[in-house]
Amino acid sequence: MELTTILCILLLSLYLLLAVFWIVRSVIDAIDDHERKKRNDAWEAEKQRLEKERALREVEYHEARMKNLHE
Repeated sequence: MELTTILCILLLSLYLLLAVFWIVRSVIDAIDDHERKKRNDAWEAEKQRLEKERALREVEYHEARMKNLHE
């Protein structure tokens, strides 16, 4: 085989290896993004639930303070 043929085969092999690596990495990143979105959505739902509970406690506290103030 000639040197240019060997170099072309090596170059094409390297390109193919990089393309496969890029495809695999893209799939892994897509899966990670999906899992991260699910975690963030769950965290956001929990945060909203806690904020609602805090708001209810504040209203109850305010009503109790107003009741004590008027007595």
